[in-house]
Amino acid sequence: MDYEFLDRLEALLEQGKLDEVREIVNKLPVHSLADVLERVDQDDLLAIFRLLDTDKAADVILKVDDATRDVLLTELENERVSKLVEELDSDDAADIVAGMSPEDRAAVISRLPADDRRDLGELLHFPPDTAGGRMTVDFMKVRTTDTVQKVTERLRKKGPDPHYSSLLFVTDTRGHFEGFLEIDRLLFNTSKTKIRDIAQPYPVKAFLLEDQESVARKAEKAEVPIVPVVDEQDKLRGIITIEDIIDVIREESTEDIYRSAGVGEATSLFESPARSAGRRFPWLFINLGTAFVAASVIGLFQVTIESLVAITIFLPIVAGLGGNAGSQTVVMVVRSLALGEITSADAWRLLRRQVVTCLLLGLGAGAVVAVGAVIFALPIILAPLVFLSLLINIMIGGMVGTLVPMVLKKLKFDPSLASSIFLTATTDTLGFLVLLTLATLALRFFPDLAAFTFKLF
Repeated sequence: MDYEFLDRLEALLEQGKLDEVREIVNKLPVHSLADVLERVDQDDLLAIFRLLDTDKAADVILKVDDATRDVLLTELENERVSKLVEELDSDDAADIVAGMSPEDRAAVISRLPADDRRDLGELLHFPPDTAGGRMTVDFMKVRTTDTVQKVTERLRKKGPDPHYSSLLFVTDTRGHFEGFLEIDRLLFNTSKTKIRDIAQPYPVKAFLLEDQESVARKAEKAEVPIVPVVDEQDKLRGIITIEDIIDVIREESTEDIYRSAGVGEATSLFESPARSAGRRFPWLFINLGTAFVAASVIGLFQVTIESLVAITIFLPIVAGLGGNAGSQTVVMVVRSLALGEITSADAWRLLRRQVVTCLLLGLGAGAVVAVGAVIFALPIILAPLVFLSLLINIMIGGMVGTLVPMVLKKLKFDPSLASSIFLTATTDTLGFLVLLTLATLALRFFPDLAAFTFKLF
């Protein structure tokens, strides 16, 4: 984004030249306009958005990030939001309305035409992260008893649809899902041919309450652009298009990244500092609590530290390498869980493999650091202490990184939380505890070694 352009827009707004701003922003491509809205302050954001044509505003509100959209939905008049919602496909409209307060949601829906109110009411009945909450009901169904001529006439009346114009989904006379039909097959059959004679089975379908991640995985494995959604009686209720499938993948990936970093929920680099701090502080507060726990362990070993001051050099090394090894494991486990490659039944098999892997990592890292202690003429007693501590803490990191995401998944929590909360707290606390406990025992049985150094050069 050209910041000179942003400065120009802001200057025009400050001078009250709204007609010039309106002409500029309405000519911008949707993605460029979304970038602009994400980067200006809240007052300019609202001023620019109010200048947009309704159809342009409806496209843009779907492209801006969640933080910017929240501001718009909170500050815009309900009448304006209703006009935007009316322009959107049913699934996009449901996503927008679902994020509003109950009072504003009711006010917006009450202003919509009866058909839109009915469609929204159906979609809002389902949680937003399920197939029912993601599907659109704006699509054309054909029946097995229809003829090619009848379907062709309906298509001409409906007109082209850029989202899913190449496929038609087929039901029987009671609405049960039967398969699909590629539109070009209509060209190669006589007008009196029944749809049941040319329809084909579809390789995948989703159920109304099925999790959106599961739907995305099905679409990926089957390599299809659309996933039909059925109810418990196998009646076709809607479809999920490729655009929504891509959105699901992007949202889930973004959420995992934010949570693994301790941000919590989606945020924007350009939202107000106060709002951003408010979102992030709870996670920092939790991490502060775990840091106090780790620090309190050090306080229990003051006598040991006073007797062997050089050990403090290795406290962050032991904790950091254990956390790093655990983070590597967490990333692999969370990814495999997200893709459905592993389940809780694989826990012990994975744990055994990670213990062996981290044992090898610990042996290597411990040997390198122990040699470093000797090279830098530190007390010789540190070499075996650091070696054993690293070995143990890296193995702890591997075990925690394997088990905690799987346990959280089993308990219906987001497994990506493991890296920022449980993993760091465990490897820091136990890393300090292991190293200082071993040092205390060594000083008790081998006190003379605390002052003995081995100079290699």
